[in-house]
Amino acid sequence: MVLLMELAYWEVLLFLLMLFGLISVHLFTGRINTKGLLKGTKGDGTQYFSPERVQLLLFTIGASFQYLAALLHEPTRLPIVPEGWLLILGGSHVVYLGGKFGASLLGKS
Repeated sequence: MVLLMELAYWEVLLFLLMLFGLISVHLFTGRINTKGLLKGTKGDGTQYFSPERVQLLLFTIGASFQYLAALLHEPTRLPIVPEGWLLILGGSHVVYLGGKFGASLLGKS
């Protein structure tokens, strides 16, 4: 049974590393389109650099890595998501949506 659990652990780790590598290659070669990822659109149709998208992306990546680290630390069960991270991600989404709402109001006559 221990051998089976060890095998499953390494299979999942190998799968995640291969997935990370594949996504990285596709990002760097341009097969995954990231053009305009950090830009928002105002109410009049003009685009702008969106800091709310940057903070949302960074908090999401940070929470994902923390969850993955907890999963790799104890691979026999799914980790419990800390309440603090839920509050941080919820606040991050509120900031993002507030920025989108504010941008939609800008430029309207």
